[in-house]
Amino acid sequence: MIKIRGHHLLCALTFAGRGYSRQFERDFNAITKRMRANEMMQIIDRPDEICQSVKDCDGSHCYEPRIDQRDQLALADISALIGRKLNVGDEIAPAELFTDKVRAAFRDNQIRRGCFDCQWRDFCDQIAADGFQNTLLLADK
Repeated sequence: MIKIRGHHLLCALTFAGRGYSRQFERDFNAITKRMRANEMMQIIDRPDEICQSVKDCDGSHCYEPRIDQRDQLALADISALIGRKLNVGDEIAPAELFTDKVRAAFRDNQIRRGCFDCQWRDFCDQIAADGFQNTLLLADK
């Protein structure tokens, strides 16, 4: 089971192999492979598997209150969109979440409140505008 925090559900939509470090990129790439295999995900409220290579680095934002707020906002937006309340501890299959409907809502800024103050926002905006073509986790595939 993939342990994942709320806002990383949004990050996974646009992950195209770039990140904070080579190790981070390798780790996230491995997780997207598990997501493509539809391995169940469990929502957690702390640094998750995606954070593993950066959570203990100097200047890591993984434990900052604003990141917890990102998680809460992302879960609220996603819940409203899919019609299912997602809480910490809940499990969800990637195939249930990473759909064309969710990608369209991301592209149209309907589920982006959890992206506030993110250094990757412009990068993700471009990926969404380009139809998510170069992402490692393709919708409905």
